[in-house]
Amino acid sequence: MDTLGIFKPGISLSERIFLDKDKLEQELAEQIIRTLEVDLKEHNAAKLLLSGGSTPIKLYALLSQYDINWAQVSIGLVDERFVSPNDSQSNERMIKNTLLQGKASKAKFIGLVYDTANLDANLDIALAYNKPFLEGISCVILGMGSDGHTASLFPNDEASLHSLVEKKSAQPLLVTNAPSAPQIRISYTKEQLLKTNKLFLYFTGDEKMKVFSKAKMDNNPDITPISSFIHQNEKLLEVFWTS
Repeated sequence: MDTLGIFKPGISLSERIFLDKDKLEQELAEQIIRTLEVDLKEHNAAKLLLSGGSTPIKLYALLSQYDINWAQVSIGLVDERFVSPNDSQSNERMIKNTLLQGKASKAKFIGLVYDTANLDANLDIALAYNKPFLEGISCVILGMGSDGHTASLFPNDEASLHSLVEKKSAQPLLVTNAPSAPQIRISYTKEQLLKTNKLFLYFTGDEKMKVFSKAKMDNNPDITPISSFIHQNEKLLEVFWTS
């Protein structure tokens, strides 16, 4: 494993490069668990926001095997597709099938989709249920797409760009438009995601690393949203990557 760090005005970034995906996930899982245990010890509660997609599936299954006080852990999503929680494309469904198993089955899950018939009503419900995360987060796990999007903050999307460049948002959750179906997404804002004790970014593949490397050099969130999380000095972005 190689570790690279960049600490200068406007950038706070640590990169960890692994040759083996299993070793990466073991190290990342241990760091996540240690972060949760700190809050469990100090506050008797911990809060974890997760990303969807296929990359972290084995990581989440690994987390479920750790013996911590999961009953005091609230688990939510950094973003969600506006589909039924039973839909095959639902992040909630994936989390329940991977992490909320075994020892972690006692954790409390808080989703982002409750009423697929009414988007506005759903957002109000989601805000009410997600209130625990608005008061601070123990740990956030971000992913990154090949287009440089993270959470559901997409290139060339007005709502996403507003969240990425504005320091103050009217609401911590927003509706964005993805370039592919299902297009309607619900996402936490950048501002809210930075209100975490630990901020991890986990992605794989050489092509995505090229996108990430370009985002380090060029702070253009409208083209590569992840650059907005790189070019900030509020929270250290800890990157875990393997080819």
